[in-house]
Amino acid sequence: MRRAGREPGRSSSRLQPSLFSSARAKSLNRGALIGTLSPMSGVRSRLVLVAVLAFAALVVGLPAGRSPLWDPNEARYMLLARDILDSGRWLVPDLRGEPYLNKPQLFFWSVAVASLPGGEVTERTAALPAVLSSIATVAAVLAIGTSAWGRQAGAMAALTLVSTIGFFAIGHRGQSDVMVTAWTWWALYCLLRARRAAFTRAPLVGFYACVAGAIMSKGPMGLLGLAGGVVAIAATDGWRATRRLRPLLGVAVLAVLLLPWYGTYLIAHGPAFVGVVGHYGGWAFRRDALTRLESLWVLVYALPWTIFLVGAVAWWRYLPDTERRLIAAWTLTLWLLIGLSGIHRARYLIPIYPGLALLVGEFIARAGALRGARALRGALFAFAAIAGVVAVFGLSPAARRIGGEGRPWVPDATGELALTVALLLATAAAAVVTACRSAFVGGGLVVALGVGATLVVEGVRYPERFAREFDVRPIAAAAQALTPPGAAVAVYPDIWLTYDFYLRRPVVELDRARVERLLAAAPIGAVIMSRRSWTGLQPLAHPSWRVVASRRVASDEMVVLGAGSGA
Repeated sequence: MRRAGREPGRSSSRLQPSLFSSARAKSLNRGALIGTLSPMSGVRSRLVLVAVLAFAALVVGLPAGRSPLWDPNEARYMLLARDILDSGRWLVPDLRGEPYLNKPQLFFWSVAVASLPGGEVTERTAALPAVLSSIATVAAVLAIGTSAWGRQAGAMAALTLVSTIGFFAIGHRGQSDVMVTAWTWWALYCLLRARRAAFTRAPLVGFYACVAGAIMSKGPMGLLGLAGGVVAIAATDGWRATRRLRPLLGVAVLAVLLLPWYGTYLIAHGPAFVGVVGHYGGWAFRRDALTRLESLWVLVYALPWTIFLVGAVAWWRYLPDTERRLIAAWTLTLWLLIGLSGIHRARYLIPIYPGLALLVGEFIARAGALRGARALRGALFAFAAIAGVVAVFGLSPAARRIGGEGRPWVPDATGELALTVALLLATAAAAVVTACRSAFVGGGLVVALGVGATLVVEGVRYPERFAREFDVRPIAAAAQALTPPGAAVAVYPDIWLTYDFYLRRPVVELDRARVERLLAAAPIGAVIMSRRSWTGLQPLAHPSWRVVASRRVASDEMVVLGAGSGA
């Protein structure tokens, strides 16, 4: 393996980029690096850091914790955190009366810690770890971009991530995937530091510690960073270079830091834990090949920056760059592994967005001066056209026909709709002006801030619309009123954990035979089921059972059954 000569601002021990095979490419890269490093320094760079992170906190934090709980995965972590606070079972908390072994503890620990000051788990305290993780992810992108291409590229990449639709949609929800993403991208930062320092011990310990943090947040999904690191180093420096990652050091760091997970679960519930891990592996990889293609939805969720990514790919041939290659290999590895599982959920894709943001941020910051003006201009024009189409669609009756979980995202109040359309059209017009003036960095900022402002408007009103569609609290309150403290609420069939959180009562899931026996007798307590299920069971039920409350939640009408007057 060849060694690199000294680059401006780089250690002489850094490995020579394998892509820079010509002197002209080296010269171009050094000039671009100096150009991106020089505009900001000292106080100004610190102000940019504060401004970017504050913008991220505003966009992601504004809707956080302001809508009722709906997703059962969020409910799971909240119930585990509540059990920790109520019972003190920090190592192996219970869920519906059974030890929870499916995931490591770090994320629900963080929810419990956030809830300690008030002594109660709430929607806001449950969202806080995810919001902080989102901000930490933005900080990681800023650090990686600055380290690789200068402060301007780092800031542009961070703003790109903040204004990515998919990142906004998931980043404020109480999901462990957001924490995994933060750990994973700080792992890449440590890997870059290790590579420049000839793979010395300290940055490699940081790399493996971040991988351990990702694993402790969600389990095997945290291994994405480890796989990404091996592939990225191999793609950049060759497979032999992967030995410099010191695998024995990695095993030692992971063994120590993961001990609270596998150690406590194996000691307390060894056979059950092994069975859960095996079941998880089979569940994750059992889907067919076509299902795996659903990971391509990331290109839609990454809007509006997918447009710029196309231009970036076309521009790369003019300026080979070893760190871009490393980041692209890392991102592609994460994407392929997430797609390989065959389980498509929008939150699973969130670790991919930071990589796309970095590639777009570098393109916007550097390409204008390095043979990329045409591609940047085309991307800005394309964005303006798409923003105009979205604005027109928002005003059309077709937007009101969107259903399911997409409905709350569509503005319905006249003032909000007018403001959203005005922001989109103003951003589109400003993008065209900057493109015509070849002010490409300014154009990128216009798009990021304009889309970010639109997301802020969305964040103000979205929780209210979400509550109209997905609020289970009235159903839970009605069942709670019929059930004494400590008594169980019966549910049929497969009622989400969301109800458990608001019921504050033990929940017993019944199969068909048991619910028929329960309903055949005089009413005791409460039963929750769908209206469709009750219609089929009513002829078999004791005549004293009544629907005491009902509400449409998502696409189903849910009912509470009990004694008393009907709803």
